Amino acid sequence: MRPCRSCGASLEASRDGIACPRCGADAPGVAGAAAPRGAPAPGPPRATKVLLAAAMAAVGIGFAVMFFARVDPPQEPAPRARPLSTQLDALCFVDANGDDAPDPVLWQDGKTRGRVVAVDGRSGQGIWASLEIEEPDALACADPSTVLAGGGDAALRALDARTGKARWVANLPGVPDEIAGGDGCATVVMKDGTATGIKLEGGGAADCPTAPQPSAITGNFWERKKNPQVVQAGGVEVVLTVPAGGPPRLTAEGRRGSESLWKKELAARAPLSGGRPDLFLVASGGAAVVVGVDVVNGTEPRIIALDPASGAARYERAAAYLGDRLTAAKASGPYVYVISGAAVSGAALRAIDPATGETAWRATTPPPPPPPSPSPSP
Repeated sequence: MRPCRSCGASLEASRDGIACPRCGADAPGVAGAAAPRGAPAPGPPRATKVLLAAAMAAVGIGFAVMFFARVDPPQEPAPRARPLSTQLDALCFVDANGDDAPDPVLWQDGKTRGRVVAVDGRSGQGIWASLEIEEPDALACADPSTVLAGGGDAALRALDARTGKARWVANLPGVPDEIAGGDGCATVVMKDGTATGIKLEGGGAADCPTAPQPSAITGNFWERKKNPQVVQAGGVEVVLTVPAGGPPRLTAEGRRGSESLWKKELAARAPLSGGRPDLFLVASGGAAVVVGVDVVNGTEPRIIALDPASGAARYERAAAYLGDRLTAAKASGPYVYVISGAAVSGAALRAIDPATGETAWRATTPPPPPPPSPSPSP
C-alpha cells in the first residue's frame, strides 16, 4: 500500500496512473518513488514556475529601463555656502589673498545696487565684498592691487585688491561706462563718449598714454560680439567665426603665419543676445576652448576643447547646468571662468577645468563688509 500525496488515503502500491478514490487526484505518486522507466521527469511545481516567470519578467523590465532611460550627465559640485549671483558680465582678476594665483573680481547682484566682490580662484569661496554701490556698471582691475568701480553717479572708486575697502573716490565729468588700466593710471570713458585720465595714486585727473585709447575700449559686452574671435594657443592662431547671415554655426580655423593648418565646422552654434551672436573663445591648458550652444535647439550650452595643432576635439561636453544665458568666458591661471545663468534669477561664476570641461567650483558669496565707522562728533 502507499499513501496518496494529496490527501493521505491508502492506494495500491503496485498501481500507477490511478485516481485516488477519496480526493480524485490523478497518479498521486509516492515521495522518493522512482518514475517508471521511459517516463518523462516531473517538472517543477506550478508555484515555482510562476515565480521563475515573474523573476525573468522583472529582469527583462530592468534591462529595458536601463536601455531606454536617459542617463543624466554628471552634475556640478554643490557650493559649500550661499551661491554668488550677479546680473552683470564684468570680470577681471587680481591676487586678492596673497597666494600668487589669479582671483576673479565681479559684481554681486548688480541690478539696481551691488557690491564688488573678490573670489578665491582656487576654491571659489568669496574673499571680500565692498560697500554697496548704486546702479553698478563699470569695473576694471587696473593693476594687481587696485580695482576701479563706477555706478550711476559721476564717481570712480578705487578699491584695495586685498580688502575691498575704498582708497579714494574721484569725481568725474560724467557717469563712467568703461575703464582701462595703464601704467600707474587709467582711462575712463563716460556714457556720453567723453574720456578722462585718472591717477591710480590718489585719483587725480591726468592723461594716461599707457592705457588703450577710448576708441579701443569696447568693454566686456562688445568684446563677445567681435566676429571673428582670435586667441593664441600652443603657437597657433585659432580663429572662431560665425557667418554674417543664417544660422550662427561656429567655424574654427588654425593658422600659423599665413598658412592655414586646419578648418572645421563645430557641432555648436553661437548663442544670441540682442539679436546678435556672442562668440566665446579662450586659450587655456594648451587648448582652444569654445563655449557655445547645441546645434538643434540653440539652447543647451556646450564646451568644446580643440587641439590647436590639428583642430581635433579633445572633448565635447554638454553643460546644461550653465543655464540659458552666457555672458562672459575668460581664462586666467588654471581655469576658464564662465559667467552664466538665467535672466530672471541671475548668473553664477564657475571655474571650468580646461582639461576635462568639468566644473571645478561655483563661486560663493563672501561675508558682507563691516558697516562704516560713524564720523566723530565735532
